[in-house]
Amino acid sequence: MQYRRFGRTNEQVSAMGFGTWPMSGDRYGAIEDEEASRAIQAAIDAGVNVVDTAPAYGSGHSEEVVGRAIRGLPEARRPLIFTKFGLGDDSQAPASRSAARADVLRECDASLRRLGVDAIDLYQLHWPAPQPIAETAAACAELLKAGKIRAIGVSNYSVAQLEEWRATGVPLHSVQSPYSILRPAIAADVLPYAAKTSLGVIAYSPLFRGMLFGTWKKGKTFGEGDTRGAHKDYQGARFERHLDAIAAVREIATDGALSTAQLCVGVLLRTPGLTGCIVGARSARQGAMIASLGVGVSDEQVAAVERITASLRADLAKMDAATAAATQSTRA
Repeated sequence: MQYRRFGRTNEQVSAMGFGTWPMSGDRYGAIEDEEASRAIQAAIDAGVNVVDTAPAYGSGHSEEVVGRAIRGLPEARRPLIFTKFGLGDDSQAPASRSAARADVLRECDASLRRLGVDAIDLYQLHWPAPQPIAETAAACAELLKAGKIRAIGVSNYSVAQLEEWRATGVPLHSVQSPYSILRPAIAADVLPYAAKTSLGVIAYSPLFRGMLFGTWKKGKTFGEGDTRGAHKDYQGARFERHLDAIAAVREIATDGALSTAQLCVGVLLRTPGLTGCIVGARSARQGAMIASLGVGVSDEQVAAVERITASLRADLAKMDAATAAATQSTRA
């Protein structure tokens, strides 16, 4: 396991973190709490020292599972707990973003109770909110001063939003963004900005919600309660084109005695400015596997993967253009 300094903090974090969205029970299908707890324990045993959760994952259920999993662990084995705010704790209700002062303070107290901890190691705004950034930053500063949180993060922020937060003078320690070989957008702006300003960067969905494990075959379907099947990238010709690209990546991985997931994550970890990746798990086997993903890859492997993904992006752009043209023709 690689360990890296986390932004401006003094913490050394594992390059691979444990993500709890899959165990919320409302996105990837139901999961037993005991199995979820064993998954967390297995990841910790394998050297993972970051667990990332949120109250919006299963209406607070994920935080409760994390709290039970870490309860009673000796201090030396306790992972860093990263959680979020700004979406409330009702995953069954329509999405409602709010980071007003009262909401930030209330959500923090609720998360502390569910997690059973005295302080949250990293408290992250889940999505940009309609309130002024200065109001949200000031509320986080209150929590920092009170000792209820140890560091502040944001998720899904643009460089302009990061700059606006910076202008408030309230410390910001990290940004969490979607980043994978299939979704590399932050490499063009957020990552260079973070490297320049010593901001920690956490990649979420580095395996594209499971697609980059490289085990799926054409014709795959998603079960009841699994929302991936409703996304355009997991349907029809677009899904098949993704799977073709992943098959090509899998050949490169196999030639290098790596799994597809190891190669895909290894390519990301070569990016300047990236601190680490969050990968979800639903079983003890998957939890232990997370630690094995942070391996080194060669320049040649990185270049080969980039050629495959560049071709994929070009083909997807053509598909999107054809769909847009067909839609326009129909409307005409």
